[in-house]
Parts: sequence; C-alpha cells; structure tokens
Amino acid sequence: MPWVWKGAAKGKGWGKGWGKGYGGGGKSKPQALPEDYSVDSSTVYEGTVTTYYKFKGYGFITPDEAGKVPGDKVFVFWKSIKTEDRYPSLSRDMKVQFTLAIVEKQGVKTLQAENVCAPGGGAISVQDESDQKKTFVGGQSMRYTGKLKFFLPKQGYGYITIDPGFQYDKEGVPSEIKAEAVEMNCGGGNPAYAEDVQVEFGIWVTARGAFKAFNVTLPGGKPMAAVESLTTTGVQGMPAAA
Repeated sequence: MPWVWKGAAKGKGWGKGWGKGYGGGGKSKPQALPEDYSVDSSTVYEGTVTTYYKFKGYGFITPDEAGKVPGDKVFVFWKSIKTEDRYPSLSRDMKVQFTLAIVEKQGVKTLQAENVCAPGGGAISVQDESDQKKTFVGGQSMRYTGKLKFFLPKQGYGYITIDPGFQYDKEGVPSEIKAEAVEMNCGGGNPAYAEDVQVEFGIWVTARGAFKAFNVTLPGGKPMAAVESLTTTGVQGMPAAA
C-alpha cells in the first residue's frame, strides 16, 4: 500500500523539530520520515515559501498539492537554491519550483527540497528588487577599493577600510564601513571567515544615513571565498578558538 500522510501526533509539529535542528541552536533532531516513505527525485513540484531565515540559510516550502509530504512542509537549505544573486535567499510567499530528496541529518532520514528555482526553471532573483531601492554613493556601478579587516560568518558582518584618495558625491562617508553577509559576493555561496583581504565594492547609504558596503568582491570582480556548509554549531571556515 502506498504511503499516505495521516498527520503528526498532537503537539508534535513537523516544523518545530526541524527549526531547532537546522541552525536554531537547539538540540532537537529533524522530524524523521516514515520508514516506507519514498520519493521520485525526477518529479518536479511547485509551492510557496512559507518561511526563510536569510542569515541562518534555511526555510520551508509548502507544496501546492497537499498530502505529498509529511505536514505539507519541506525543508530548504541555501545550497539548494538556484540563483545568480550575491547571497542565496528566498522571500516569504515566493512561488518556487523544486524536487525532493531524502537526506540523513543528525542520524535520521528527512525530506529536503532540491533544485529550488523559479517556476519554469529560471534562477531565483531576490536582490535585484532590493538593489533598486538603495541610494548609492557614486552610482550603483561605481567601485571602490580597500581592505576587508575581517568578516565573521556566524555574526554575519565585517568591516572594510576604504583606500584613501576617493572623492564622493555625498558627504560623511567614513574611512571604515560595515560589510554585511548579504553583500558578500561569493558566487551564490555563503561567505567564509576572512581577514586582511583586498576587496572592491560599492557604497550605499541607508535611510538613517549609515554607509555600508555593496557587492563586495575580490579585485577584478572575482567572488569571495565561500564556506562549504552551515552547521548547527557554527559556520565551517571559521578559525578554531585559541
């Protein structure tokens, strides 16, 4: 008899265990799949992003067709997102297309969305819309140079010392500006720990007048180093504690 989802036990929601087990800082394991559950990795589904934690790198998708997955909710990890954005991300209520895979996490078999893209197979694009709302120093295409003093993946930010000699079309640009994870261009990956690295970047100013780095790359527009994965205990690529 084919597997049929009949609902979780009362008080044991699918999302709670997964959220704690994937970057939430808790010790709960992801919800295990029923032993007889199987997927066809070639089947393409469509659904809606119900939650996505940008700086933790994961979220959940609700398939359009109910009853296909336990709890009608599928976990999605940033590495499964097909995108050309500087920083892989999804937006709440976004429509997406994906396949399914059974993976083992923390000793249990769970379900995960793979090949996440726009309906029809196109790349996910979140940052273009966000960039259009920014106010830039010297324009969006203007590039400055400097040294990335440090970048801390777990905290999601670092600071850049701007090379001297630049003239700006806006007053008040400081010699050091903040570089946030969403502006670290790692070719679609998550930024790794970095220290004393020469970079190039744009500068934008927030509505409150704070100057921040935009589209940070290595010299020549080459992508920054990316981490291999995010873990529940931290971010791979960070130096070991002394």
